[in-house]
Amino acid sequence: MNHRQTRMNAETDRSLPSLLHPAVQNATAALSLVAMVTIAGLAFWSGTPRRLADPETARSVQPPFQINLNEAGKRELMLLPGVGERTANRILEDRERKGPFLSLHDLQRVPGIGPKTIQEISPHCRPVSDTGGPSDDRLVAER
Repeated sequence: MNHRQTRMNAETDRSLPSLLHPAVQNATAALSLVAMVTIAGLAFWSGTPRRLADPETARSVQPPFQINLNEAGKRELMLLPGVGERTANRILEDRERKGPFLSLHDLQRVPGIGPKTIQEISPHCRPVSDTGGPSDDRLVAER
């Protein structure tokens, strides 16, 4: 390349005609700066992504649904953990033949329900006593 040939450099760039009027360039630069500061501010004040609570904490914060074992239908019973269609049918049959469940542990008279199922169901029940007050040993599911 010859020394006399024009090379693109800082000097020649300045001599090129501008595509936008200098006032428009300044306004565009100012608006861009304002937009960047706004985005940065929003990102800062919105905080960093918070760590989700572990499942144990989430379960303790969110109240479980509750149903009444003595009035629930098949679909409601199937919402209980460990209770499928077959077990729900057995609960309904037992309730018709032997009467209402006086405690959560009365569910053990239903074939297919044992201590593990009782433990899974218990958060979905609230304690009640014979007089209607709370009691630790008398549990009946209530919606």
